[in-house]
Amino acid sequence: MTDGKRMSQLWDQRYGAEEYAYGKEANVFYSSQLAEMDPGLILLPGEGEGRNAVHAAMEGWTVEAFDQSSVGRSKALALASALGVEISYRVCELGDFIFLQNQYDAIALLFFHADPDSRLYLHRKVSEALKPGGKLILEGFHKEQLNNDTGGPKSLDMLFDEGTLASDFALLDTHLIERREVVLNEGPYHQGAAEIIRYSGTKPK
Repeated sequence: MTDGKRMSQLWDQRYGAEEYAYGKEANVFYSSQLAEMDPGLILLPGEGEGRNAVHAAMEGWTVEAFDQSSVGRSKALALASALGVEISYRVCELGDFIFLQNQYDAIALLFFHADPDSRLYLHRKVSEALKPGGKLILEGFHKEQLNNDTGGPKSLDMLFDEGTLASDFALLDTHLIERREVVLNEGPYHQGAAEIIRYSGTKPK
């Protein structure tokens, strides 16, 4: 079994319950960032069960998303239908998604954690895929989260710190890199005190 197939099955299993693993409400930081922007075309890689994609669609955005979990996609489309919006959602591996350059007004990476090679690939591709003036929104677990049991990978090299994000997004104009301790309340898998990191930046015009 390939690593991609194994991970797809892992996420399918997590999303297989009737309850939404990370809830149905959008990420707070992400929703606050969108509220400051005019709607356009947004991409959400690793979108899971669709809470953030559906929120953007309800705010007037044209939404593209992808994830390796077909179960996640099914739940995302069900949520969109229940709330009367449409999203475009593809099931594929990261390496199979074609990132068109200068395409998106916004891209959101929300708790998208990967091995270092995949992380560098993804961060380079999303930087290229933003339109000039387009905005990247990221929230994920900081390396200091490793000792907490409130979500996130248990491998240090899959977590973020300020230097990593500053280096990965050196081609963007950074507006915010902030480590915070927060109390997560996002479904059964993101609960309790956690060390997170937030990033926002725009592609130079």
